[in-house]
Amino acid sequence: MPSDLRNDFPPLRTPETVATHNIPVELTNFVGRQPEIASLRDTLAGSRLVTLTGAGGVGKTRLAVHVTALIADKFRDGVFYVDLAPITHPDVVPVTAARALGLPDQPGRSTMDTLLRYIRERQLLIVLDNCEHLLDASSKLVAALLVAAPGLTVLATSREPLGVAGEAAWQVPSLSLADDAVELFADRARLAGRVSPSATTTPLR
Repeated sequence: MPSDLRNDFPPLRTPETVATHNIPVELTNFVGRQPEIASLRDTLAGSRLVTLTGAGGVGKTRLAVHVTALIADKFRDGVFYVDLAPITHPDVVPVTAARALGLPDQPGRSTMDTLLRYIRERQLLIVLDNCEHLLDASSKLVAALLVAAPGLTVLATSREPLGVAGEAAWQVPSLSLADDAVELFADRARLAGRVSPSATTTPLR
């Protein structure tokens, strides 16, 4: 997870007390990408699975988290962030998703079954972040969840598409040096106390 996002995972809860979101708090200003934000919102309105693709460090996670915060109120039963970056074993992917949703273990029931039963009648958005190193397991999880829950939307980030039927692959472009990238540099410099808060930036031409 990028350093300008924070996610403090809560302890597991009972089904009656599951939170309605666990989206990381943005600790720095989100700079630029207004056309991309509008386009991604439109894509999410028409697709139940959208995967943000692109090279590492291009800003997939920040864009996903920012747009999710903007549209969270459209999902009656909540929005949830699942970070796969620290996960190394494919069998742990469903467990990580269940923990992110705050679902406790159910005696005599598999984690996957618990997940499917919970989401079946709910209207949710799940952000599945950093799927590229667990592409197979991520694809299987997403496919099963989408089949089980007609009200579910998944926003994934990965260096390559998941390959699930109905997926809308959305490539995240690099920031333009002439505008957004310069603004981003100035914003981070102001936070570090290196630039006056009143300073403005002139894009390089």
